Amino acid sequence: MLHASAEGTAAPISRHGGEAIVVLEVGSSRVACALAEADIGKPRLLAVEAVASYGLRGGEVIDLERAAESIRIVVQAVADRAEADVRSVVVGCSGEVRMSLTQGTLPLGGECPAVTESHVERLRKSLHPEGGRSRRLIHRFDGPYRVGELAGIERPVGLCGPTLTMASSFLTVPSDRLENLLRAVRAAGVEIENVAVEPLAASYGALSDDERGLGAAVLDFAGGGFRGALWEGGRLRQLCAIGQDSAQGGGVQAGLAGLEAVVSGVARHFRIAPTTARGLIRAHGAVGDAAPLPDAAPIEVPAVDELARIRIAPFELAKVLEAHLVPVLTALREGLGGFSRHHAAGVVLVGQGAALRGLPDCVSRVFGGAPVRQGIPRWEPAVAESVGLPVELDGPGGCGLCGLIVYGHQARARYREARGETWWTRLNAGLKRVAASL
Repeated sequence: MLHASAEGTAAPISRHGGEAIVVLEVGSSRVACALAEADIGKPRLLAVEAVASYGLRGGEVIDLERAAESIRIVVQAVADRAEADVRSVVVGCSGEVRMSLTQGTLPLGGECPAVTESHVERLRKSLHPEGGRSRRLIHRFDGPYRVGELAGIERPVGLCGPTLTMASSFLTVPSDRLENLLRAVRAAGVEIENVAVEPLAASYGALSDDERGLGAAVLDFAGGGFRGALWEGGRLRQLCAIGQDSAQGGGVQAGLAGLEAVVSGVARHFRIAPTTARGLIRAHGAVGDAAPLPDAAPIEVPAVDELARIRIAPFELAKVLEAHLVPVLTALREGLGGFSRHHAAGVVLVGQGAALRGLPDCVSRVFGGAPVRQGIPRWEPAVAESVGLPVELDGPGGCGLCGLIVYGHQARARYREARGETWWTRLNAGLKRVAASL
């Protein structure tokens, strides 16, 4: 598992002399980068940029040189804008992710045995994810615990019982595909501080701690894939990803998934260029109750050869979009079988496709009438206005990038805690840096 601030990896420095967190979201349609100052307290956003991505498909690298160039451009743009020295980044991995669950029990022995740290660590080391060397562990979540018959324990040390039982969840990605992504990042001239899978990052960006505790389903409508994450009791309980076959709606170019597949399907149906289809969906796309009436005025767009104009009925566009999306929503609902009305925070939509008009109503119907809302990245409003967020990041499409900052900040704090670095020592170091810069 990759750890934050790995030894030998220098943290970026902001223009104020303090440490900064730089995050990189590498997607199929765009590469986005943000820099937040995080010396003390909550991270403060200083700069954000996004550029079109090349050499990527389905969130995976298919052309190392072109992918590295996209990453290099956006990282340099953020560094210039924030006047920062960027040396390392937290990377969002948007490719195929798998969640595996396992549980183990350790007999404690003795008449009235108490759980110790060594018991917990021994049991922890005995649990492993599925997949072996072909998969790379990115995240691990331990707990809750059971001590004897006492279940739902968060901190078992010191409690007495005959046995200690631990549940562990693992999020893994294919080793070779992750290595390709990391090579592209390093080829762009920066090191990797940490890696987070996009479903987890998007959840951190869109949900509060209370919402994750009450229970919520997060549906990610990303350019390279559709994913669902179910939260309950503050823990990730289920994770599902819709494969290419489910997202293609029949006859779409092999290798495409997510919004890429939907755009390709619309382009083929109306015989228009994919870029035209993407603009058509963004400007006129709507589904469900928001879909236009059959007598709505047609829309004129250029044909694929750009030599003629095609008239497209908005009502027909809505039918094509629903034909692609309804099977996806059904598959997501089946993949998150543990979701119920008891998940009080309902369903939250994130990703670039979540802005489609009428999508919340469609999702609500498929998820049994559950409350549905579009995710809003938890940037500080005043900070977001001063930074000037790109349109595609000022809404559900920005949740992943925002969540990477939250995740990177928490991971760095855990790393410092493990090394014994306290808040006071960080404050003292920060004051020394400010004094040295005067």
